[in-house]
Amino acid sequence: MTKLNDILIIDDEKDICEQISGLLNDKGFETKSMLSSEEAINSFKKKDYSLVILDIWLNNSKLDGFQTLEKILEINGNIPIIMISGHGNIETAVNSIKKGAYDFIEKPFDGDLLIFKVKKALENYDLKTRINNIYKNKGYNYIAKSDCSKNTIARLKKIIKTESFIFLYGDKGSGKEFLAKKLHSESNRFFKNFKTVDLAFLEENYVEEEFFGKEEKQILKKTGVFEEVNGGTLLFKNIDRLSSKNQGKLVRIFEEKKYRRIGGGSFKKIDFRVICSSDFSLDYLKKEKILRDDLIKNLNFYEIYVPKLSERMHDKVDLINIFINEIITKKDISINNISKDFLSFVMDIECFKNTLQLKKFLEWSLFVLCDNNKNKITRENLVKLILNFVGDRNLIGEADFFNKNLKIAREIFEKRYLEYNLGKFNMNISKMSKQIGMERTALYRKLKSLNIKTE
Repeated sequence: MTKLNDILIIDDEKDICEQISGLLNDKGFETKSMLSSEEAINSFKKKDYSLVILDIWLNNSKLDGFQTLEKILEINGNIPIIMISGHGNIETAVNSIKKGAYDFIEKPFDGDLLIFKVKKALENYDLKTRINNIYKNKGYNYIAKSDCSKNTIARLKKIIKTESFIFLYGDKGSGKEFLAKKLHSESNRFFKNFKTVDLAFLEENYVEEEFFGKEEKQILKKTGVFEEVNGGTLLFKNIDRLSSKNQGKLVRIFEEKKYRRIGGGSFKKIDFRVICSSDFSLDYLKKEKILRDDLIKNLNFYEIYVPKLSERMHDKVDLINIFINEIITKKDISINNISKDFLSFVMDIECFKNTLQLKKFLEWSLFVLCDNNKNKITRENLVKLILNFVGDRNLIGEADFFNKNLKIAREIFEKRYLEYNLGKFNMNISKMSKQIGMERTALYRKLKSLNIKTE
C-alpha cells in the first residue's frame, strides 16, 4: 500500500538529490533518489510512490525530463509530479503543466517553498485517491462468475489504464454502457466527466451542433459534448447509427485532434477517451459497410464482447439479488415480504434476453405485488398477477407462458404492460416514459409497432 510520504527524486546531479532528500527527510518524508530516467522508471514500475520530483534536463539519460514525465504518467496518470530546472522561465513552467506535471520550481530553490509545494501536491494526490475510491464503490461492479463474463473483465483490465479506444458490442441491454462507466471509473480519467451520446436518438442535422457546440458573434449558444467531456471519457452509443457523412467528419477531427464550434473561429484540442458501442461486431459493421474503413482504422479499436444473459447463467442469482436490493431500497419494501419460491421461480424463467429485461421485470413485479408492504411476494401471487395482467388464459397457461417463443411472449406482455401504463398515466407519454425508463421517441415507435392507440 502506498504511504502518503513516499517520494521519488530524479536528477542527474547527486548533490541536488541529496539536498532535496535532506530537506524532505527533516520534515518526516521518506525519499528515494535516482540519477537516470531508466533507473527511475524501473523503480516506479516496482514500487508505488505518492510524489515525484523530476529534473527537466536529465543529462546522460536515454530520456529527458519531459519524456520521463510522459512514461511515468502512462504507469500512473494520477501521481503529482513537480518539475525542477536550473534554466527555468515562464515558458518552461507552462510547458511542464501542459504535459501533465502538477507544478514547477526553479533551481536554486527556496527550501520552504519546496516543502510547501510538496505538501500541496500530496494533499491533491490524497484527494484524488479518495475520489477514485468513491467512484470504484459507486456500484460499477460487473458480476463475473461465468466464464464468458470473466473473459470480458480480463480483456477490460488489460486496457483500463491505457488511452486505447474501446469498442463494446453485444445484445441490447447486456450492459455495454454499464461497462463503459466501469472502465471510466477505474481509468486515469476517473475524476473527470463521463458522457454518453446515443446516436440512435440524435437527428442527422444536429450531430455537429451536439458534438462541437455553437456560437454566434463570439457569444456561446450551445456547449458541445466534446467540451463538456473535456479530460474525461465519451461513449458513442449505437455508433452504427451515425451516417457515413458524419463518420467522415469524426475521422477528420480525430486525425487533426482539434475541432471548433459551429460559427466559431478558434480551434479547441480534443482531450477525451473514446468508447463506442453497438449491437454488432466490428467485422459485421465493416463487412456490411455500415462503419467506414477509415473510421475503424483511425480509431484503432480494442474490441470487447459483452455477453447476453443466457450466456451468464452462473451470474444470474447474484444479478437478481443486486437488482432486488436496489428495488427494495427505492420502494422501501421489506425483504421479509419476498418468499424463497418467488426468487427460485424468477431464477428458472428462461425468456429474459438480457439483464435490462430481468431488472425491469423485477421492478414491475415487486412494485405491483407489494402494495405498501401488505402483500407477500410469492410465486403463486406472481403467476396470478401475470395471468390477470396478460389476460388470455387460453393463450397463456400458468406453466407454459415463460417458455413460449420469446418474440410472441414479449409482444403480448409488452402490449398489456404499455396499455396498463397508458391508462395509469392518463395517456401522458412524457410521464410514462420516465416511469418505465424508455426514451419518448422509442416509446412512440414501440406503441405504433404494437398498434396501441395513444388518444
